[in-house]
Amino acid sequence: MNIERIKEELARTYVKIEKLQKKARNLEEQKKQAEDMEYLKIIRSNGVSAEELQLMIDISKEEQKKILETREKEQTENEEIS
Repeated sequence: MNIERIKEELARTYVKIEKLQKKARNLEEQKKQAEDMEYLKIIRSNGVSAEELQLMIDISKEEQKKILETREKEQTENEEIS
């Protein structure tokens, strides 16, 4: 293969890559939108209000903080024992 043919093939390959990257970004966005719609369907089908959903998120965040604090405390105690 001569250099010019390689350059041409390389240019075509980069064009294909760019098209595939755009397609992948588009599909990722479609996937996110579909997931969001599924979440919304679940929320609506269970009659959860926006306030209740926010409360669940806040409680979940608090529980996560407690779990992390407990793990850090246990890890510190284990390191002190070792």
